[in-house]
Amino acid sequence: MMSSARIVLLGSICVCIVGGCGRRDGALPEPADAAQQVVLVPEAVREKLLDGAMSVLGRLEDYDESAAFAQVFDRLNQWSHGNPAADAVAVGDWRVDPLFAGLAERLRPEAVVTGLEASVFNAATDVAALRDQRWLADICTTARGDAIDDLDVATRLFDWTIRSLSIATDPPMVPSPGAAGVRWFLPGEVLLSGRASAAQRSWIFLQLLRHAGLDGVMLATGPAASPRPWVPAVLSGGEAYLFEPTYGLPIPGPGGDGVATVRQVAADPAILAALSLPERSYPVQAADVKNLSILVAADPWLLARRMHLLDKRMAGNRAVSLSIAPEAVAQRAREALPKESSESGSVGLWEFPWETAIRRREPAVQTAAVEELAVMAVAMEQPAGRDGVQRSRVVRPLFAARVREFRGDLSGPDGAKAAYLAARPTTAAINAAVSQVPAQQADRVKRLYQQMKEDATYWLGILTLAEGDSEAAVDYLDRLTLQAAPDSPWTDSARVNLATALAQLGRSAEAAALLEADTSPQRFGSQIRAARLKAAER
Repeated sequence: MMSSARIVLLGSICVCIVGGCGRRDGALPEPADAAQQVVLVPEAVREKLLDGAMSVLGRLEDYDESAAFAQVFDRLNQWSHGNPAADAVAVGDWRVDPLFAGLAERLRPEAVVTGLEASVFNAATDVAALRDQRWLADICTTARGDAIDDLDVATRLFDWTIRSLSIATDPPMVPSPGAAGVRWFLPGEVLLSGRASAAQRSWIFLQLLRHAGLDGVMLATGPAASPRPWVPAVLSGGEAYLFEPTYGLPIPGPGGDGVATVRQVAADPAILAALSLPERSYPVQAADVKNLSILVAADPWLLARRMHLLDKRMAGNRAVSLSIAPEAVAQRAREALPKESSESGSVGLWEFPWETAIRRREPAVQTAAVEELAVMAVAMEQPAGRDGVQRSRVVRPLFAARVREFRGDLSGPDGAKAAYLAARPTTAAINAAVSQVPAQQADRVKRLYQQMKEDATYWLGILTLAEGDSEAAVDYLDRLTLQAAPDSPWTDSARVNLATALAQLGRSAEAAALLEADTSPQRFGSQIRAARLKAAER
């Protein structure tokens, strides 16, 4: 329990939480040393090496990240060097996907090409990428639940994305000199922070779809030579279904029913017109949909040769998608578009993931990531159990809670709920911790503990909302978040998610009022939701 635990402040954030061990610049790995000695490893041993590596990544809250990442890297490279001849056969006719050549030259320097072709793993970027994909695969399993139908699965994954990732404006969909952005975070960093721009929401959603075995692409409007990313589309049954990340809604189909397809939107101007409000017209109209381009979301690491090979070994308990064939996905997307778009629109890789890999190296971005995720390094010493069997240990409750929630481990003494509750220190515990640090650090330390408490409280509200416990969600999101900390960074998203909980309890008028009070970038979608609630009450 929190009352019997002692808060411990770590001196600095663990490097691996933020972006991996060793180098944290987002660069792709260097080529292998050609003179490296090859020692054949039995396949049974190689399988154990992979199992061990993925097991560590699956339970990072139990490890020191620096040691864990080093261990995973060592096992991966033992595996990769174990039988190069057999791996060469397994990888077959692998090649860098043809769509890679269409990226802007600044996003594909020679070092990136070399990195894609490398067969050995990089201690910094590859292990962090595998960690992120492990988390995404876990979230996919948890969020989809028992859904089987493609559209049902996609809708649940989208709902998780919108509910769990509070909307932000930084980074922009397309950077410009006047709006460069600094939150160019890697997927795992986005997941830990719980905040995402429309572009990051789209990126996470498309990756969740891939882990669910579904195809998804970004659709873009405007000239084929300079397409403007618009919304993600889920491909199923020869159709492309549209999901609006900024509004936080699937685009409703004809008559407001279901999820609209691209073909429906192109044929019926009323569908997109219904997303317009008196003070703002929806920026895309039916005419724009007749000239769409296809952008495939393929992270740099997912196009690499070594990930393609590793992907073939990911099955059973370690199942995770580590590779993508953009050209094939783009062809399936083309077949789902209106004839005009399939003939005139361009096809390419979505630049946003590659832009992230480049900009993640910038000092301002690294600083932003460290500051935003510093709360994940706050630790507590848990005392030994009364039976004397369990020894005291230092844990990072907020980090543990996030990772366990991704896995779907929610209840029990080692579940996400218990960890979130442990991350809500009492005022006395906070004051005791602050008294132990130099005076010049007191304010920062106090803010850090308060942030941890606010974050844990808000996420308990989101967790209970996802579970369907609307009454508990209302308590966490209203009394313990909006009322207790009205100026919290979570205020806007707490209001929107509280509206969902109230609507589930039949308190539609209160829910509509909250949605109408939304001032976040998601406010236009909130107003549409409010109008629906009011209409249903008439």
